[in-house]
Amino acid sequence: MESCNEKMLQIIGSSSLEFVLKKILREVGVNGFTFFNVRGDGDSGFQSGQFESDSNVLFMVVLSDEKRETLLNRLAGLLKRGHHLTIFSVEAEVFSPTKCD
Repeated sequence: MESCNEKMLQIIGSSSLEFVLKKILREVGVNGFTFFNVRGDGDSGFQSGQFESDSNVLFMVVLSDEKRETLLNRLAGLLKRGHHLTIFSVEAEVFSPTKCD
């Protein structure tokens, strides 16, 4: 089975940022992504997911190095404005030819 190597960003933030994050992803040229409503506990406290103000979203995005850098620069703007985001970047071997840039 053929594959390609890409980067995967996992972006966790308040659910109030969902539409802003979707807009940024589209502006950067990301054609597809997966996102979930998530719960968790960490440095910003327990997020139960039961209320809008107590809910997070997790975006999973597979993209090229170039788009990754552009996206990270855009997300840095949200961080500078005081939004709480947690971003993970990992190497991803992709087994879907349509997902390789």
